[in-house]
Amino acid sequence: MSNRIDNLYSYNGGIYERRSRVDAQAGFVLATAASALLYKLLPSFSNPFLKQMKNEHSKNYLYRDVFMDAINMSGLKDKGLKIRHMDLSQAESVLPPKEVVNYDVKSGLNAFFSPFTKEIYLNLNKSTITGFHELGHAMNNMSSFAGKCLQKLRVPGYWVAGSMGTIALFSRRKPKDAPKDAFDKIQDNCALIAVAGMVPTVAEEAMASANGIKIAKQAGLKQDLIKNLKKFYGKALLSYVGYAAVTGLSVFAVSKITEAFTRPKKIY
Repeated sequence: MSNRIDNLYSYNGGIYERRSRVDAQAGFVLATAASALLYKLLPSFSNPFLKQMKNEHSKNYLYRDVFMDAINMSGLKDKGLKIRHMDLSQAESVLPPKEVVNYDVKSGLNAFFSPFTKEIYLNLNKSTITGFHELGHAMNNMSSFAGKCLQKLRVPGYWVAGSMGTIALFSRRKPKDAPKDAFDKIQDNCALIAVAGMVPTVAEEAMASANGIKIAKQAGLKQDLIKNLKKFYGKALLSYVGYAAVTGLSVFAVSKITEAFTRPKKIY
């Protein structure tokens, strides 16, 4: 009882109780557990895309010639765009720092546009359906000021979203009705800030798909294949939207749990 009395203090006409270290530790454990559980939702957003990607391998021939025509129509070859075919027969690593990306691209499960080398990396024998989207990324980078800005904001956006998860874990040592400084306001809105950090990625991905579909139409891709392309790219975009949503929910849960276990209790 004496320990609790020692933890009581008055503020703004009320009596508050400081939280213990045990409370803070319990809050940290629960918050990190909640975040881990929420991130287990991510496969439910990406699995539909991966499933269709595998199914599209047998239909690759329907897209390949039109994709090569689309590259020529885009005019990006004159600006330095190159296409790098990758498959599992290649022993060398084309993208040394990204071994997972290497394997996925060689397996025909993904494709990749590098704004640094101005190259589209893909398996032309399996995953040309992804090429129009990557061509859209190239168009964003090489022909669109807004698209290039969004691409440049992606990495800072990831950093902002990730840092909000850390900030959400910081203890709330002030009463809820105490005056707020800038850091308090960031803590109170960290989930929204985390989602905002993901917006450039989602927007740039959507823009790349729109550009890819547009040039596929111009290159003469059949209407039923255009319809399939839209469906496929919609599933791909869903994975990014899902990641942004789970990030926001995770930061929100961490923030609220940490607050519940570390904010001083108002006794009366």
